[in-house]
Amino acid sequence: MINAKKIIVACVRRYKPIDGKLRHFAPYAKLSRKLQKRYQIFKSDLKPVRAKGDLAKKYYGENYEEVSLKDNVILFECYWGKKICGNPLAIYRRLVNSNVDDDYKIIWVVNNIDIPEEVSGNKDVVIVKPGSKEYGHALLEATYLVNNVTFPTYFIRRPGQRYLNTWHGVPVKAMGRDMIAPMISMANTQRNFLQSNIILESSDFYRNSVIRPYYVESLTEKNILRSGSPRVDDIFTSYINDEDFRIRYGVSKGQKVVMYAPTWRGNSTKIKSVFNDQASIYQTIANLLGDEYFVIFSAHQMVKSRDLTELNNGAVLLESENINDVLVHVDVLVSDYSSIIFDFFPANKAVVLYTYDIEQYQEDRGLYVSPSELPCADVKTIEDLVAAIREGSLPSSFATYASMCERFIPLENGNASKSALTELLCNSNEDDVCASGKKRLLIAPGGLIPNGITSSLKNLISNLDYDKYDPYIVIEASVMDNDPLRREQFSEFDSRCNWVLRCGDMLLNENEKKTYQEFRQGSESFDPSDIDTIKRIFERENLRVFGDTKFDVSIEFGGYAPFWTALIAFSNASRKICYQHNHLWAEYTNTDVSRNQKQLYSVFLLYRYFDQIVAVSDETRMVNEEHLGTFYAEGVVAHTVNNTIDINRLKEKALVPVVLAHPPAAPLYQENSLFRFIALGRLSPEKRFDRMIGALAKIARKYPSAILIICGSGPLKKKLSQLAKRLGVSERVIFLGQVSNPYPLLAKADACVMSSDYEGQPMALLEALCLGTTCIGTDIPGIRSVLKDKLGHIVPPTVDDFSQAMEAAILKTLPPLSDMKVDEEYIERTMKTFYKVVCGQDKAERLIDR
Repeated sequence: MINAKKIIVACVRRYKPIDGKLRHFAPYAKLSRKLQKRYQIFKSDLKPVRAKGDLAKKYYGENYEEVSLKDNVILFECYWGKKICGNPLAIYRRLVNSNVDDDYKIIWVVNNIDIPEEVSGNKDVVIVKPGSKEYGHALLEATYLVNNVTFPTYFIRRPGQRYLNTWHGVPVKAMGRDMIAPMISMANTQRNFLQSNIILESSDFYRNSVIRPYYVESLTEKNILRSGSPRVDDIFTSYINDEDFRIRYGVSKGQKVVMYAPTWRGNSTKIKSVFNDQASIYQTIANLLGDEYFVIFSAHQMVKSRDLTELNNGAVLLESENINDVLVHVDVLVSDYSSIIFDFFPANKAVVLYTYDIEQYQEDRGLYVSPSELPCADVKTIEDLVAAIREGSLPSSFATYASMCERFIPLENGNASKSALTELLCNSNEDDVCASGKKRLLIAPGGLIPNGITSSLKNLISNLDYDKYDPYIVIEASVMDNDPLRREQFSEFDSRCNWVLRCGDMLLNENEKKTYQEFRQGSESFDPSDIDTIKRIFERENLRVFGDTKFDVSIEFGGYAPFWTALIAFSNASRKICYQHNHLWAEYTNTDVSRNQKQLYSVFLLYRYFDQIVAVSDETRMVNEEHLGTFYAEGVVAHTVNNTIDINRLKEKALVPVVLAHPPAAPLYQENSLFRFIALGRLSPEKRFDRMIGALAKIARKYPSAILIICGSGPLKKKLSQLAKRLGVSERVIFLGQVSNPYPLLAKADACVMSSDYEGQPMALLEALCLGTTCIGTDIPGIRSVLKDKLGHIVPPTVDDFSQAMEAAILKTLPPLSDMKVDEEYIERTMKTFYKVVCGQDKAERLIDR
């Protein structure tokens, strides 16, 4: 059946020129239009035949370093091969009409659509299907690439390639981070902007609404081409003469042409209902306007054409049609929140916005522009819509027309295609220098799970000097989307920081896959001599994720995952830093299955590629140096940069009433007679919650008011609950699980306790000290780094010693503490050290002084 369908498609394509000539006869034209609609439905059911898996991706990965660029090959892609239209078509037309196209081999990416004669009839054009082996080869060999959306996640712009991303409209509706949507939905768009070395920008508004929402405004400055939109050039040139247009659609002479072009609503699971709703509006408009008007319905490209009742004064825009060619013949454009209105405004023809659902749309998607700001009618009912169409007020009759043109479309002069093509073919290369003069920091955050490392990074980002530094935190988009706890952490970061949303898979050939798997797992069978292969893999991955963006400092802030450590180690930053938040040798040698950190071996192997190893406390630095110093690069001496605190944010969150912060905890804080010990942390072996539960059990009978509140989750929850029950304190040990805002609980607790075997520089203790809560901790290097100098109470790591300290806290007989505080002075001192050690500020200043 599939072969039969292919034969039918081929026959129809051959018949197409004959059909065009016969349409001059009115009876045949009507029959042809009906048959064409049936054919489009038939063809939309014909899925591309592909082998299992993506042949293009496989070919691309295996041949990435084998296929040479050809300097006479230009590739055009539009809406993932679904159409041949818009900006890519306009630039193609300029190329063909420039008399230089004979020198070029032109590739169009097309997937089961009718190909217009101007493309199919060009002997210099080769057609490839997306996902095919030929597509993978084309992406590798083409020196010039043009796309109005995105190339696949495996695409990497190779040295010597020129990638022009034109995008496809001036948005009315919110984009990227400004809309409520999964991160993965915008990740590859961001990635493609970073891959591009030319990005069209038609105005300041365009930059703010298209480029800024993807966090890459500063990173793409060097690639911006200020220009009009090539597709708008087609508004000034008639590629379909008036007679052919009328014959093609069945428009009678004297009929005014209305186009109804609504934007996309809903999601990919509601395509049919969206189409049906919009089709119903189209049919109603046509019926109410009568034979004086002819209505063309343009469904959004997310929607496939479906069979509609034939109308005497209406038709559906042909799927193969370039909509801007048809707009030339349109008298009135009806839309809503679609960018098509900005393509039409330069023609100074009537525009009517039908915004019957604006409140709901604003809530669901968000808008950058209010209809009231635009020089056109804005209506809410069908009756008013028909009246506005009949009135046909020109944009220039509105007082806002001139200011609208200046704000949204200041450069639409008919020469945008020429400008874009000239820039594409000029082969210029701009140095990637941050125009603001700020240092770019690339940061791998360590998973962004709710733990001390994430808290430390949030505080650091809040205290950063944004006049001097521009931070970019790289995260895995799909992982964030699938974990509400990580998304919550993400939402708490300073809004001034930027995010790089990694998506897609690494580009590996068959020989590299085994080497990478052994490296990722931290297997000691991994041959260190294979590190050159890992270096090559991650230099390529940096190109895939960041393009050729240059960073001044790259920071592996987590320090636990080989993937992120390698990504930072082999970045192009001039300065590379790896953090240590814990006694990592103890982590690596921990044999408890619930705390398996064997992957750390691969992290250790990468230390020699870092300019600085940074520990969060002196004690952590010394213990890691003792066990891991042999892995450091020659001449590298580890440094200490303490964790910092966002004091204002911490104290603000601590003021929230407990009943609002975490309702289940409210009864624990309403009883004044209780003595509340609180512990924050992951329920994992090294935290030794069993020690503090045992300590509470020893004093429980003597002090019935003592309770232990534990905020955190982890693999030992069941085992610790069983322990509390066995020791008879199950009613006195309260497991609250993960608490998004534990600070009101911490501030109102009588003492914060920590009984770990090893730590880095515990954030929970720093936060407790900042809030004025008494702290008790075991005598280990990390805890000692926080509570030393009599800031807190340090006790030997035994149940007996810990229970004695808890009893002393209840009796208020603990030794007096120092007046020192974790305050603004501490923050200032810590940030100064960060700028010096991590960012190399002193070194840079010395170079400037020279």
